[in-house]
Amino acid sequence: MNLHRDMADRCFELVGLGRIDEASEIAERAVQGDPEDGRFWQFLGLLRHRQGDFPGACEALETASLLVPLEPSSRCALAECHARAGRKGLACDLYRQLGRDERCPTALLSAVAAGLGSLGENEAALAACRKIIRRDPEHHHAHFGVAFYLRRLRRPLPSVIAAIARAHELAPQVSLYRVSLAVLLDHSGQREEACDLLRDVDPTAMQCSSCLQRAMAIFQEAGDWERFEAFRAQTDAVQKPERHEC
Repeated sequence: MNLHRDMADRCFELVGLGRIDEASEIAERAVQGDPEDGRFWQFLGLLRHRQGDFPGACEALETASLLVPLEPSSRCALAECHARAGRKGLACDLYRQLGRDERCPTALLSAVAAGLGSLGENEAALAACRKIIRRDPEHHHAHFGVAFYLRRLRRPLPSVIAAIARAHELAPQVSLYRVSLAVLLDHSGQREEACDLLRDVDPTAMQCSSCLQRAMAIFQEAGDWERFEAFRAQTDAVQKPERHEC
């Protein structure tokens, strides 16, 4: 038992140091020594998942699930493994269960929502984002997620604008929120408000070419050529490939 505890402590120490490969080797030895230890199988599965070994992670986590109840983080990792292997039904079931599980940590719900969204389960992804907001009303990324999935579900534009406006209010420094809100305002016929939202933005502080291009489109439609040129110059700078000296 002391040896088992020492191995577990060493694994956690190595993970804390970022030495995942070494931790994985110890976990491998642990399950070889005691194949009935579900906790180490679970830990090994999470380590393999972090290493990008998704088939190996799936094998370890499924073995663990036969021996012990999986923790939410392990179930989320297993869901991703199934999704990557094309097993959409199994992945969706796991993600949905996590979305309904009150023990699922708030930090993990973002991954659950993203996983569901990647599988086209937009209603369930929206529900996961709303659950985050119920727990943490100032979680700006979740408000943006609500707007994103409402838009995917073709819900009324005012509800989408309200969600993304809240995200922007909570994190005005995030260019994606500001530009997305401006685009939606422009689509709803509020071009002046959209331009006002972007007018004081320094384009050189933005590195997202998609955001820059959307801002350009708004100023182009508004006939504000000075701002259009400023955003175009930054777009060109961002998209320009780096030159390396021989």
